[in-house]
Amino acid sequence: MNAVAQLVLFPGLGADARLFEPQRAAFPQLVVPPWIPPLKNESLPDYAARLARTIVVSRDKPLILGGVSFGGMVAYEVARHLKPDAVLLIASCRSRHGLRPVYRAGSCLVPLIPLQAWSIAKLLASPAVGLIGQFRPVERTVSVAMFQEMDSSFMHWVVRAILGWHPAPLEGIRVLQIHGRRDLLIPARRVEADVVIPDGGHMINMTHVEEVNAFVREVVLRSK
Repeated sequence: MNAVAQLVLFPGLGADARLFEPQRAAFPQLVVPPWIPPLKNESLPDYAARLARTIVVSRDKPLILGGVSFGGMVAYEVARHLKPDAVLLIASCRSRHGLRPVYRAGSCLVPLIPLQAWSIAKLLASPAVGLIGQFRPVERTVSVAMFQEMDSSFMHWVVRAILGWHPAPLEGIRVLQIHGRRDLLIPARRVEADVVIPDGGHMINMTHVEEVNAFVREVVLRSK
């Protein structure tokens, strides 16, 4: 099969298609589907099933499905419906157990967090971004803007959906992963990464573009 593989990537929590500008230059076929509004109390698998129906793919070309952080979790579930040639996880995990235990321990408190709390979180976006990666000024500006512009109700749902996520393993689909050794949100020791970037944090697709693009390129070429 000589066709160029289709590449569909989902962004993480508090991010949109701008997250993948470092990849778009290298992969012009990249598609970043827009999020759809979640239903009340909808689970991540149910959301992914609805999202999968909005994505148009060609059966004449290989399909690589992936994402960063939360986007990788979505890709993992969407894969059950679109049956890609491979799932590509970037700074992500295959279940909620990839998260730091302290985050999972707080799951019972999530329903008590008011929606308005996200307004405060958005005010703190700039210093928070500095904790998850060593960004250049332009990358920091984009990251803060994406987070501040994201719909608060969507982010509120995402947190609950992740903490209630108990996925079964994907059967018959390759899962390939690249991760940062210094990831503070999803520790490298809690995931099954094929490639670990020694000084990489959580936003490696922006801070370590060459390494991530090389990994994506290898996956795309192997799927031809």
